[in-house]
Amino acid sequence: MAVPTGFELRTPPDWVDFSVADQASENRVADEVWTRARAGGFTEEQAGQYAEQLRRSVRQARDAGTVHAAGTFQVYEDGALIATVLVSVVNPPATGDIIGALTAVAQPAHADGTWRRVSTAHLPAIGTVGRVHGIQHVTQDGATMRSAVMHTVVPLPGSANVVVVTGSSPNLAEAEEIFELFAAITATLTFSYEGEAPALTPPAASPGEVGSQG
Repeated sequence: MAVPTGFELRTPPDWVDFSVADQASENRVADEVWTRARAGGFTEEQAGQYAEQLRRSVRQARDAGTVHAAGTFQVYEDGALIATVLVSVVNPPATGDIIGALTAVAQPAHADGTWRRVSTAHLPAIGTVGRVHGIQHVTQDGATMRSAVMHTVVPLPGSANVVVVTGSSPNLAEAEEIFELFAAITATLTFSYEGEAPALTPPAASPGEVGSQG
C-alpha cells in the first residue's frame, strides 16, 4: 500500500495557520495575538499572557516535530477563546500502544478537576480511529495549565507510523463545546498521494508558512 505524501485538515474561517518552522514564526504568532488582545480591550499584562501561551504552544509543536499547526484567538465580551490544533506524525512505541503512550488509562475525575476518557471515533474519509480526551495538565516550557485536550490517533496507510491530531484549549468553561469543535475539525482529515497538500514530514528549519489548509 502506498504511503500518503500529504493531508488536508479544514478549520473554521477565523482560524489561522501557524508556521512551526522557526523561532521567527513563533514570534510573529505572539505579536499577532498581543495586537488582537490589546485591540479587544485587554491590558498589556493580559495580552502578554495570552501571547505567551500561544508562543509556548508553537514552540513545543516545533520541538516535537509537528508537521502542521493551526489555531484561533478571538476576543469576546466575556473573555478570549484560545484553541490550537496540531498534526504530528508519530512512530508508535514497541508495544504499538500509542493511546497508552499518550495517556496511561481512562481515569475518573480527580479532586483537581482533571479526567480523561479513551474511546474510538469515525472519520468519514478514513474509518475507525482511536481517541482520548479530557481535562489535563499541559506543561509548556516549564509552565503548567489545565486545558481541554483531545488526541485522535489515525493509522497512516502503508506505514507503521500514525498521525496524531491534537486539539488543546484553556477555555475550560466551554470544554464540551471545545471537544465538539475539535471532533468536527478532525473529521475533515483526508490523506493525499500527490499535489500541493501540506506534507506529512516536519518542515525544514527555515522561515515561511506551512502549507495552507482548504
